[in-house]
Amino acid sequence: MKKLPALATTLAVVLAALVLSGCSAVRYTSTLKPSGDQSLQYDDLRFAILGFGGESSKWLSETVDQKARALYPKVFTESWTGLPVQVDITSSYNGASYEVSAFITGFCTLGIIPIPGAKKHFYTVRTIIMNSQGEALWEKETGFEIHAVMWASAFPWGLLPVPGPSDLPRDSFWEPGAGYLGVILDKTNVYAAECIADIVAQSIRSADREQLESAYRERQSRLQEITLDGRRYRGLLTLSSFVKGKPADTAMVLIYENYPAQDEKPVDRAVVARLDESGRWQPVRSYLRSARTLTQASALIENNVPVRAVVRTPDMPPLEDFIDTPDLSGSDRAEILRWSNDVLLEAKNRSLENVLREENRDTLLDLATRIEKSILGLSSLAEQAKDRAQAMVEKGEGDPAPDRELSVLCRQRIEILKHILAAVKYAASEK
Repeated sequence: MKKLPALATTLAVVLAALVLSGCSAVRYTSTLKPSGDQSLQYDDLRFAILGFGGESSKWLSETVDQKARALYPKVFTESWTGLPVQVDITSSYNGASYEVSAFITGFCTLGIIPIPGAKKHFYTVRTIIMNSQGEALWEKETGFEIHAVMWASAFPWGLLPVPGPSDLPRDSFWEPGAGYLGVILDKTNVYAAECIADIVAQSIRSADREQLESAYRERQSRLQEITLDGRRYRGLLTLSSFVKGKPADTAMVLIYENYPAQDEKPVDRAVVARLDESGRWQPVRSYLRSARTLTQASALIENNVPVRAVVRTPDMPPLEDFIDTPDLSGSDRAEILRWSNDVLLEAKNRSLENVLREENRDTLLDLATRIEKSILGLSSLAEQAKDRAQAMVEKGEGDPAPDRELSVLCRQRIEILKHILAAVKYAASEK
């Protein structure tokens, strides 16, 4: 007697598999119908979707961005000068209805009579419009659902349209296996991206227009012309946060050969200001790697807000700007260190004599300490890189050339610093 439930379960699984490998049809319904109104616009305002969040953002973000610009070209722009929009997306799924229908079709009708069931997808979209400081000007949350209503049969009449309306072209499948479920999911995701783009575009209506216009003008003012090596470029001052959910604490200038756009790579970038612990913006001196001559970038601060990037070629660059080892955590570490070594050498030749003459003994001793610490760190980096290269050679795994190059560049920097250190210590002893 105990074998009967097990037999029934096995039979149900077999019959359900038979249904899934047979003929099927699907229709699609959504609680949201995108308008697709390409004439939609908000006067001269333009918006740029610059960030995505939420558990579902990874597989929807690129499609949403593309759909937004294609469906609403007068609302969204690829330019960085558009008002920044953050879109947080969360989704969930419930396939119980479909599983029940497949069971009933397979177990109760032996795969003869198709019973419709739904694969239900739920979405929540939060639209956040931000100003140039990374602060939220306005936000709104909207939800919608997409149902893929489908049936299947082991017989050809499973291809008949599922009764009821469909917001998308219907599909039917006559193929072995359940591969068609992937096709349905892809179609659902594309339609979800259109719905999300529509939500973002339409929800802007409820935002305060005057506030948006003011923020947009301020955003536009951050676009400026910058001259490097006699050539004109476009620079954009941007404020951002490296910690999600917190206001901007870093100002950067992005430099473009043409108009700043999301799909155009900047020719250079530099941090020009940072927020200190007291909440005050402080300018930062950075140097542009793309320039042939040593070029400094910083920020002009007005009313405690960075408003403009200032780019100039210093006659006597501050030597202390080049003592510390640059960040070498990226894949282009050798290129960064090579450039940093070159500018350190240039700064030494231009500025060291003045430092030795003008600075007092305590300042020189502090500088000597910084140099010695930098040399110690470089020595450690050089040895580590050398050991990694040697291990690769011994094991016959990997390419030792990048680590060998890094070790050589560290040693080169150490030699430059040693010359500076000797001069600094001698000048301090004479004070």
